[in-house]
Amino acid sequence: MLKGLPSSWRASLMDPPPPATASASGAAAARNAPKAPSRAQSTPAPQPGTGASQPAAPSTNRILLPVPPRMGIAAFQSGDRFIIVVDNAEPMDTSALRGDGLFSTLSVNTLPDATLIQVRLPDTRRLYLSQQAEGWVLGDRPPPGGDDDRRVINPQYTDIGILYPMRRSGRVLSISDPASGDRLLVGTSTTDDGGILSLRNGDGYDVWPTTEGVVIAAHSARIDLKPVPSGILLTEDGKAFLDHGRAVYANDVDLKWLGLRDLPLDVLSRRYHEALLAAADSDPFHRFTRRLDAAKAAFSMGAFVEARGILTVALQDDPEEAALPDVRFVLAASALLSGDLDGASMLDGPWPASQKRAIQLWQGLYLASTGRNQAEAAHLLARDFTRLKSYPGPVRDLLLPIAAEEISRHGAPDDLAALDDLPAGSPYRLATAFRQLRSGKRDIAYAAFQTLAGDQNPQVAEKALEEKTSLDLADGHIKPDAAAEIFDTMMPDARLAGREATVRLMQADAYMQARQWNDALQAIDVARAYPDMTSKDKVAPLLSRALTGLADSPPSGPEKTSLLHDAATLKVHLPDLPPGPQKGNILASYGKMLLKLGLPDDAAQAFSDAIPMLVAPDLRALAGAALAEADIERAQPQEAAQALARTDDPTLPNEIRTSRQVIAARIALATGDQAKALSLLHDSTNASALDITARIHEGRGEWAAAAGDVRRMAADIIPPTGPLTEAQQALALRLASDASQAADQPILGWITGRVGDRMLDGDRGRVFKLLTAPGGAMTASQASALP
Repeated sequence: MLKGLPSSWRASLMDPPPPATASASGAAAARNAPKAPSRAQSTPAPQPGTGASQPAAPSTNRILLPVPPRMGIAAFQSGDRFIIVVDNAEPMDTSALRGDGLFSTLSVNTLPDATLIQVRLPDTRRLYLSQQAEGWVLGDRPPPGGDDDRRVINPQYTDIGILYPMRRSGRVLSISDPASGDRLLVGTSTTDDGGILSLRNGDGYDVWPTTEGVVIAAHSARIDLKPVPSGILLTEDGKAFLDHGRAVYANDVDLKWLGLRDLPLDVLSRRYHEALLAAADSDPFHRFTRRLDAAKAAFSMGAFVEARGILTVALQDDPEEAALPDVRFVLAASALLSGDLDGASMLDGPWPASQKRAIQLWQGLYLASTGRNQAEAAHLLARDFTRLKSYPGPVRDLLLPIAAEEISRHGAPDDLAALDDLPAGSPYRLATAFRQLRSGKRDIAYAAFQTLAGDQNPQVAEKALEEKTSLDLADGHIKPDAAAEIFDTMMPDARLAGREATVRLMQADAYMQARQWNDALQAIDVARAYPDMTSKDKVAPLLSRALTGLADSPPSGPEKTSLLHDAATLKVHLPDLPPGPQKGNILASYGKMLLKLGLPDDAAQAFSDAIPMLVAPDLRALAGAALAEADIERAQPQEAAQALARTDDPTLPNEIRTSRQVIAARIALATGDQAKALSLLHDSTNASALDITARIHEGRGEWAAAAGDVRRMAADIIPPTGPLTEAQQALALRLASDASQAADQPILGWITGRVGDRMLDGDRGRVFKLLTAPGGAMTASQASALP
C-alpha cells in the first residue's frame, strides 16, 4: 500500500483496518508496516469539509509523514484535494502510491524546491495534522487530545506589514494551485503552529484557510510574502499597507459575525452614523439586516450598550432572526461588554462546530468576567491573545488589559508567554507585576505594586494596593486585624473600580486569620449583596471556612448569650452551603449548640441532616451518638438506639466506642433495664460511665460500690492543687456523702486530704466538714436530713 514513496522517506500506515475487512494487499501492507505512534479501532464520523458528498468506505487511516525537523510544511484544501507542501529541495522519487482506503489517492510530486503531497477527498470529512517527534501525522480524525485546543495563526498589523506569527517559520514558495491553477504564495512552518481559520479577501490577494502555514492567492504582482524571525510577513511592494480591516482577522466570528473594522475612531463613528441612517430608511424586507449592520458598527466603535439596544429592538420586531448564530453572538458579546453577565451566558453555550475554535476567545472573556474556572479562561485568552491586539482601538483598549491581567493571574506557565510583548501603560505594568510574582520574582513584583498603588488609574491603583496589602499580611509585616482595617479604607476606591465584592472577600479572609468569625461572615454577606459580585465560586469555600470556625470556637462571651447568637448565625447561613462533608460537620456542631440550649427537637433534626453528608466513619459515629443523646432527652429511647445502630462501624477507635457504650447504657436506663446498663459499663474507667454506675448503685443503696465509682471519678476530675470549680466541689461533696454512708474511712480520709481547705464557705462547706469529721459516718436517713 505504501509503494512509491520517495526513496529518502519512510511512511507508516497508522490504525490499519481489522484483517477481516481489509483486502489481501491492504492487510499485507498493514502487517509489514512499522508500528504506528498511536492506535484506535473505531471508525470516525464524517467531518464537515468542502469536498464532494459521496458515501465513503469505513476508514481508520492515519499516516505518518516523517518530515525532518529542519523542513517546514503548509497544508490546505483546494476543491476536493487536500494538499501538503513540504519546503525541501532534495530530489525525490515521484512514483505513484497504490493502496486501499482514503489514502489510496495519495500522490507525491517533487518540484525543484518542494514536495507536493495530495489526497483526493471523496466526501465532506476533514483531515487533521499533528506533529510528533518522528514527523507529521495525517489522519481523518482529530489527534489524541482533540483538535479544539490546537494553535491557530492570528494575523496582526505591524510597522513592516501584516505578520502571521510563528514560533519558527520555514520558507516561502511560489506554486500553482493543482486544482485551480492560481498563483499561490505558500509560507511554511517547521513547528505545529496551526493555520488560518477562514477565507479573507484583500486588495489584490486572498488569504486562504489552511490547516498549517499560510497560503496567499496573489492576484497582483505587488503582493509579496517572506519569512521573518517571528513568522511570515505579507507586504505590498515590500512595505506595510492597510487592507481596511478585511484581511487581518483570522476567522468569521471577528470579521463577519461581529463586523469588526480596525479603522480610526472618526471613520468608525462616521460608519456607525451611516449605518443608523441606512437602518432608518430601510424597507421591511431589509430592515433587520440594516439594523444588524448598525449594531455591528456600534460595537466596533465601542458603543456596546447602543449595539445591544439596537439589536434588542430589532429582535422584538423580527424575533425569528434570534435563531441565527451570528445574531445570537453579537447580542451575547454586546451584553458581556455592557456588564450583563446573564445575557452574555450564551457565549458559553453550544455553537456551530466549524466556529468552535474561533469562539474560544470570547468564551475565555466570559469565564474571566464571571470569575469561574479562571485557569481555563486564562488558557483560552492566551491562545488568541494576538487577535485582541488587532481589534479596533475602542474594543482593544477595553479587552486587552482584561485578558492580560487574567493570563498573568491565572495562566499556566506556557500561557504566560503570550504576555512577552505588551503595550505600554499602567494596566499592562500591573499584569507584568502579577506575572513576576507568579514567576518567583517577589521583591520586584512588590516594588511594582507599591509604585502602582499611587497610579492615576483608579482601577490599577486599587488592585495594586490590594495585592500589596495581601503580600504584607502573608509576610507578617502587618497583623490580620490591621489588614482588615486597610481593606475597609479601600472601599471607596474599590467602589469606583467595581471591585467592592472582591475587596470584601479579602477582608473576610483577613478577619478569619484573626479568628473574628462573625466579622468575617458579615463581610461575606456584604460582598454577596453587591451587584458586581462575580466571584460566586470563591464565596462557598470562604463561607464554609467561616462557619466552621464559628461552630468550633468556644463562646466569646456569656455562654448562653454567645450560644444563642452563634446558633442563630449558623441557622441563617447553613442553607447557603452546598451539601457535603463540610456542611455535615457544621450541622453537627450546630446541633450540639441547640442541645446545650435545651432544644433537643431542633438538635435532633440538625444531627439527622448531618449524618447522610458525613463520609468518615468516626464523624458519622460522633454525630449518631449526639443524635442518640438528643433522642434520650426527647424521651425516645428506641429512636436513640436506632441512631447508634445505623452509625456503627467496626473500625471505630476505642475512645469513640466507649463513649457510645455510655449512651447505650443511658438508653438501657431510660427503658428501666439497670442490669443491662451495668453490664455495658462493666470495668469502664470513663468518667461518664462511672457516673452512671455510681447513680445506679446510689439508687439501690449500694453505698460502698457507689463510693468506689465516685472515688475513681474524683481522682481524675479534682486536681490536687488550685481553686475548685462548682462542679468539682459538688463531686467532692458527693463522694464524702457516699463514703460516709458506706462508713468507708479510707475514702473519707482521701477526699479530705485531696480537698484540704479549698472548699467554699456556706452550706456546702459545712456539710463537707461534717461528713469528713472523725466519726462522721451516718445513715442514709441522716444524710437525707442534711440541708
